Amino acid sequence: MGKGEKIVVMNPMGYPPAIQPLGMAPRPGSLKGKTVYLVDCRFDDGDILMQQMQAWFVEHMPEVKAEFRRKSGVYTERDPALYEEIREKGAAAVVAVGH
Repeated sequence: MGKGEKIVVMNPMGYPPAIQPLGMAPRPGSLKGKTVYLVDCRFDDGDILMQQMQAWFVEHMPEVKAEFRRKSGVYTERDPALYEEIREKGAAAVVAVGH
């Protein structure tokens, strides 16, 4: 480049779209007799945490059915079949994305 020449530099920073945050789901009055899904999203040891939580439920809340499930595919993909099962049979879900 010679003296006095100009170059154009682009800023690679993007601008995320505006979002409307959603509120949290209402809490159930009790989990007694209900099913809680413990979902591993297949991201860095989430399965270990969910299995420990399942053991905790067995020991401390045996009246709650804690179902451990692994999401199909990688953590960035949806699992419609699992989500539908949780809607039909579950009272709550805990989703782990690892450490």
